Amino acid sequence: MELFDFTHLAVPGQVEVDVVANVDPQSLGCDDDNLQFPACTAEVRYAGGGYHAMFGWVQLVRSTDATTVDFEIDPYFLFPDIDSPYCFYGYKPALFDAPGRSHRDDMDWIAHSFLAATPPEHGARQVTPLQGFSWGFRIRSRVIHLAPALPLTPNEWINHVPYLRDAYPRWQFDSVPPWGERER
Repeated sequence: MELFDFTHLAVPGQVEVDVVANVDPQSLGCDDDNLQFPACTAEVRYAGGGYHAMFGWVQLVRSTDATTVDFEIDPYFLFPDIDSPYCFYGYKPALFDAPGRSHRDDMDWIAHSFLAATPPEHGARQVTPLQGFSWGFRIRSRVIHLAPALPLTPNEWINHVPYLRDAYPRWQFDSVPPWGERER
């Protein structure tokens, strides 16, 4: 388990991330193709409450078995046509993902997951990232190797902003993450 600190509206918080092998796919709502692949859970701990604790998760994924070599948005699979960059959104929302494959060919899969805030105002479409981490897996010689949760730098968010702006033109994405301002 890894802990990543963030601050929102001058109130501290943490993201608690656990990346483990999926040893019981059925119990996680997955099929057998997910066996031994990673299961990632990121839980938000935040001292603030009410609408100040409404957050979302923006997750981008890059996979060597995809049609593109670039990172792409990982939308919430139940609502793929919704115009939102968030795969999860709510009151101190947890992120959960358990990717799988029916093959065991050599490949790399990496996710960039960002906790973000949007002002709780009618029609607000502003995304302010608060913290980010990477995680994923590799397959080599049919063996799945998990990539642990590691912190992302502000530059990794900044590199995704042009893609996000193109994919969601009705949304605004902060160019400089707040955690980057504290590192200067």
